[in-house]
Amino acid sequence: MTEPGKYDITIHQGATFELPVQYKDSAGTPVNMSGYTISGTLWNRLGNSKLATFSTPFVSQPSGMFTMRLEATTTSGITEQGQYDVLITTAAGDKFYLLEGNAFWNPGLSWRP
Repeated sequence: MTEPGKYDITIHQGATFELPVQYKDSAGTPVNMSGYTISGTLWNRLGNSKLATFSTPFVSQPSGMFTMRLEATTTSGITEQGQYDVLITTAAGDKFYLLEGNAFWNPGLSWRP
């Protein structure tokens, strides 16, 4: 497998976070992810404290499309910058990192009571 893609995200505290993702090969062709599983985790900057786990529902496995999602109830408890990665497990059991990056935190104002 290749190196994971790099993509930085911004999480707004108290708001639902969603990032649509489509896995494509080096030629730009969507990868059929039937039988694959996905896990995504958000860690603090040092990588020693888990801040959240993304839900990663598939939109279309044959087209390699899924969404990385954090509920507003989860983002309301995030109070620091971090880093994340997305681990893919193929139908054959092979594992590789598809995506990684920095996770910037925006405290927002309107969500607060």
